[in-house]
Amino acid sequence: MSVFAASMIAFGIVLVLLALMAIFMAILTRIFPSKGVSPVAVTVRIDPSLESAISQAVNSAFPGARVSHIRELPH
Repeated sequence: MSVFAASMIAFGIVLVLLALMAIFMAILTRIFPSKGVSPVAVTVRIDPSLESAISQAVNSAFPGARVSHIRELPH
């Protein structure tokens, strides 16, 4: 068996395994769907001085714009 043939067989096997894992993950995500909103994002309160600083930065970068919603992104 040549190196090329062995490489093609290995590549095919990897593709088949990836397809099987994708099907398995699709089944798992249908059985156990993710939650809509994480509870951490709901309980976070933004400091009023930080909110003011963000609003001032937005107004200086985009005159006339206003901040309607601020949320903290998870790390």
